[in-house]
Amino acid sequence: MDLKKQLALVHSKENARLIADHIASDEDRFAELMQLFFYPEYRVSQRAAHAVSHCVDAYPHLLLPYIGPMIEYLQSNPEVAIRRNTVRLLQSQEIPEAFQGILLEKCFEYLQQAHETAAVKAFSMTIIHRFTKQYPELKPELKLVIEDVLLHATPGVMNRGKKILKDLN
Repeated sequence: MDLKKQLALVHSKENARLIADHIASDEDRFAELMQLFFYPEYRVSQRAAHAVSHCVDAYPHLLLPYIGPMIEYLQSNPEVAIRRNTVRLLQSQEIPEAFQGILLEKCFEYLQQAHETAAVKAFSMTIIHRFTKQYPELKPELKLVIEDVLLHATPGVMNRGKKILKDLN
């Protein structure tokens, strides 16, 4: 399958699943898809991100070699679909120590930006919360930020924030 051509056909959940089924647990095929994830043309990278998400849901180990590059890619302020899929995927991964600071900083930034989408905020909250298990000194800062975010939160962000605050207390 020519992944780039397949991605160009249609942007749908069915197409993303078709691509993910084709890739299955094949690391070489997944590497090809990840090249498209980092592709400079937004439409290609957006659609690739959707397919990557389906692949990683089924085969989480495929993402391991790309965690660092994905976190570094967040530094370039990618479009919202890329941010959303990236933080969604990273919320359930073990983050190498070399990239933890960068990711924490980015997640706190996303959480505090008024214009950021609810999904990116919720996933960022989860990532930071996971880090508080390893770094309990982050708890007070996360509490303060969540309490501030909840003042103007969407229902989804409010739900996630309240659950995390309950756990932090």
